[in-house]
Amino acid sequence: MQSYWNELQPTLQSLGIWGYWVVGLLAFGEALILTSVFAPGTVVVVLAGALAAQGVYDFGDMVWFVAIGTILGAEASYRIGTRGAHLFQEGRRIFSPANLDRGRRFFVRYGAPSIILGHFFGPLRPIIPVVAGLSGMSGRSFFAWNAVGGIAYAVILLSVGYFFGTAVGLMNAAMTRAGLFAIAVVLVAAFLWFIAVRLWRTVPFFTSVSRSIWQATKDNPEVQSLVARHPGLFQFLGNRISRRSFGGLPLTVSVLGFGYFLVLYAGSTWDVVNQNQIVALDVRIASLLSAFRDPTLIRVFTIVTAFGYWGVIAILAVTVSSVLLLLRKPLFVPGLWLALIGNQLAVGLLKITFARPRPAMAVYAESSLSFPSGHSAVSVAFFGFLTYVLIRERIGPSVVSLLLGATLVFLIGLSRIYLLEHYLSDVLNGYLVGALWALLGIWLTEWLNTKRDQITAPTILPWQKLAAIAAVACAAVALWIVVQTYQQTLNPQPVQVVIQLDGAVEAAFAAGGLPAHSEDIFGQPQEPISLIVFAADDAALKSAFSKAGWQLADRPGFDTMARAAYAVWFNGEYKTAPITPAFWNGQPHGFGFEAEAADKSLQKRHHARFWRTGLRAPDGQLIYVGTASFDAGLKWGLTHHIDPNVDVERAYLVNQLQGAGLLVSQRSVQLVAPVEGQNLAGDTFFTDGKAIVLQLKLTASTGADTVKP
Repeated sequence: MQSYWNELQPTLQSLGIWGYWVVGLLAFGEALILTSVFAPGTVVVVLAGALAAQGVYDFGDMVWFVAIGTILGAEASYRIGTRGAHLFQEGRRIFSPANLDRGRRFFVRYGAPSIILGHFFGPLRPIIPVVAGLSGMSGRSFFAWNAVGGIAYAVILLSVGYFFGTAVGLMNAAMTRAGLFAIAVVLVAAFLWFIAVRLWRTVPFFTSVSRSIWQATKDNPEVQSLVARHPGLFQFLGNRISRRSFGGLPLTVSVLGFGYFLVLYAGSTWDVVNQNQIVALDVRIASLLSAFRDPTLIRVFTIVTAFGYWGVIAILAVTVSSVLLLLRKPLFVPGLWLALIGNQLAVGLLKITFARPRPAMAVYAESSLSFPSGHSAVSVAFFGFLTYVLIRERIGPSVVSLLLGATLVFLIGLSRIYLLEHYLSDVLNGYLVGALWALLGIWLTEWLNTKRDQITAPTILPWQKLAAIAAVACAAVALWIVVQTYQQTLNPQPVQVVIQLDGAVEAAFAAGGLPAHSEDIFGQPQEPISLIVFAADDAALKSAFSKAGWQLADRPGFDTMARAAYAVWFNGEYKTAPITPAFWNGQPHGFGFEAEAADKSLQKRHHARFWRTGLRAPDGQLIYVGTASFDAGLKWGLTHHIDPNVDVERAYLVNQLQGAGLLVSQRSVQLVAPVEGQNLAGDTFFTDGKAIVLQLKLTASTGADTVKP
């Protein structure tokens, strides 16, 4: 993108002052009803703002050219409108009765200010001035409103372009894995918000349908006969769904919700106690994240996780309680503090009971235990209850309150996982504990509301409103200080312990000390280990593969994955494209190597994954294990599918190293029985179960070929 701007700027700079005239003319054309379809004024104005940020144009001068152009265009459209409605006829694209009707409705709804608003409403932009002319609006009045709208249009759209132009200038610095990760999170959140809003809008429809079905069921003669035979049962059921008392529908929903989350909580706890599959998934996710840390993301998630810190929650809870009391809503306060205090006691008791250690790869050193996550639990207990208050008091749109609360809770949990302060199951269990206590707090609040005697809304004095605003302002300052300074002690990263191996490496496999298969993220066996390499260290391993023509694969990240996707879909070249992570002994592969196929396209490639074993051979060399396979093409347009004969790829890699003169010796060992299986993507593979043991010549210190004794 930076190169695109570098090519575009000289071309536009060569226009000189004519660039201002071109942009102004296009703004005029889009505001004029006769040419609005053909003149991309809005797009060009935003682009002009971006170029102003790049120094191609002066921002202030461009504002005047755009403003004058759009004002004159709208003025011309107004003059056309004064000639009458006979211009609008069926079959005309611009002068269609449908466009005229839309413009009239807009003008009737907003009146004279619609002239300002119309500048920002795309297809209506040239129609509104025409409608103003048809309505008999005076030319002087129209010009005044049009001038304000034209200047606002120029300033706002050029400012938008200026912002994005500045962003382009910073693209090289910002578009790291952290930046792309943030963009991906925003896009996913926006998509989920869109889906949630669309579903929320269907609630009235389904409510209406449900009521119709309910009424039809009640009126059914057979149902009425059944009710007559069992009056006591149906009276009990009717009371359970009645909205007239707390013991009806509110209690029923509370009990069912509490029971549902209690069952989920029991299931998640059972998985942890019995070391179920989720525990294996915990370790693999933690190992994978530890391999792909990013300093920017660590800082961002440190700020996010601070919102689940007890100090922040305490400030928020005291502030919310104060505001509720000042605004004469005291019945919410006991429920809020029941949820918070009960949650804290439950989390503390559960941590002591299960005594699960923190992940060893955690970014920060924390003294408390891991299961469940206290940050996740308190985020649901507090923000869940706060969301309930906002919805019950109709403060803002309910769907927005729900989505904001859910998003914040999700991000706090995600921060705990990314920083490796907790395992995935810790966070999920924390969510469930917090949800249980939030429901109990809501239940208490609803019960207290049924007991209150006051029916009329209490009078809130002006000083109470001011005090509430002051409390929120003070809390915002305190939160800013706490969140910005929230920093824990960095956890010293564990140093890998290397164990000296006394005998042959195949004996370690036979004794069960080393897994003979790679694994997927769930711990299920995949391809057998087919390569065992003896090398001086990591640098020696990478140097040997480089000399043999194999490239070290880039680390998976949003930037590298996006580049790889482009290369795959458009049959492009990317010699160091990332390789999908695979696991061995609970760890993601430490090295990925690849070599181009004959057609030099990323759709086909040779690739191999290697893991450190933590073992040292008797001659002092480190031992690495690996698998190799050939990507034979695309599957579903999203991922590669491998050639099923993985032994051919094993032989190809060995021949490459041998042909480059990089091997001291090689031998074959029967690691597992011949097997046929499938990898995580469902690709079939078969192998004779043998592993080739390779001893490399290359040393890390000198890069020279040295024969080990």
